Amino acid sequence: MTVRRTLALVLLACAWGTRTDVAHAQQYLIGGSIAASSGVEGGGAQNALARTRTRLRIGGDVRIDESPDDIFEFAAIAEVEPRSGFGADIRYARAAGDRFVVDVGLLGIVAPASLYGACASFYYRLPISKRTQIVVGPEADFFFLGSDLPDGTVLWELRLQGGLRVDL
Repeated sequence: MTVRRTLALVLLACAWGTRTDVAHAQQYLIGGSIAASSGVEGGGAQNALARTRTRLRIGGDVRIDESPDDIFEFAAIAEVEPRSGFGADIRYARAAGDRFVVDVGLLGIVAPASLYGACASFYYRLPISKRTQIVVGPEADFFFLGSDLPDGTVLWELRLQGGLRVDL
């Protein structure tokens, strides 16, 4: 009797192991973007408003198909005028509907002088095709570390950004 039960359990385990249920893995959804921004800054020694450096941002974003509203963004930054600088940022973004996105993150300018801080933005995605959108919206940056800070104060920037985003 025990041999029959053992054989039955082995056959049941083999049959269970050969089931044809298909497990679907998570898929990564990837996007790319390019944007330019400029605006006003303050917080220096004279506490006067000035125009910010014009910034180009080339980046990408990753999200998972099971949670498409949670977006992780990363980008290379190039400040092009009136002085040049290079850096990067990393952000967490949250889609607030089909066309609005809010993000927060850290950014740093590393050369030729350094600025490190936090950023937050809100932008609108205007679809121009199924996979391409025009993005536009405000951004706020707060720099609290770095060799390019005037008089050890917090430097803040309010920017208007605009660009193009593509689902890859």
